[in-house]
Amino acid sequence: MKIILTSDGITSNKIKKEILKHLSNPENTKVLVVHSVLKKRDLLFLIGIRKQLLSLGIKRKNIDYVNISNNLKIKKEKYDLIYLCGGNTFYILDRLRKTKLDKYIIKQVKEGALYLGASAGSILASKTIEIAGWGSEPDDNFINLKDLRSFNFIDIEIYPHFNKNLLKEVNEFKNKRRNKVIPIKDKQAVVIINKNIKIIR
Repeated sequence: MKIILTSDGITSNKIKKEILKHLSNPENTKVLVVHSVLKKRDLLFLIGIRKQLLSLGIKRKNIDYVNISNNLKIKKEKYDLIYLCGGNTFYILDRLRKTKLDKYIIKQVKEGALYLGASAGSILASKTIEIAGWGSEPDDNFINLKDLRSFNFIDIEIYPHFNKNLLKEVNEFKNKRRNKVIPIKDKQAVVIINKNIKIIR
């Protein structure tokens, strides 16, 4: 599998170069952007993502968007890149299940699509999203989600938006879990190609 996990998307030249390594032909790359935008003012966020993707040489016509906040039907298409955006991790996981998009994403990635996660999208690549509710800056589990199992692409856990003030609570979580925990700051990424792990700083 090809997995690139970020805090804030394609926000550095190093991340951009890494993504391009895994796209055989950017002009023909088909992208699915999965998001949960609820308010019109947040559409600026999607415009920013589109600019990031266009900067890779991807054509606008090859970028599809799906809003998991709506009831939706999944296109039976094959994508080269799945970009799962951020937001409330508990809400996103719940909506992915209810729309059955979780199974679709898993199938696409196992068949060779590059998975690009941003923030919550990075957390969701792990076996569980438990880390999303940890520490002093947790996501609010306002839907009272009980089953925290996620995609299970990787056996490590990602702590996005890390800064040195969060070191103590990250270490506490590391001691609590058997899995490896990798904290990443904004503009950083964790790259997992098959079982090889690389950190972009």
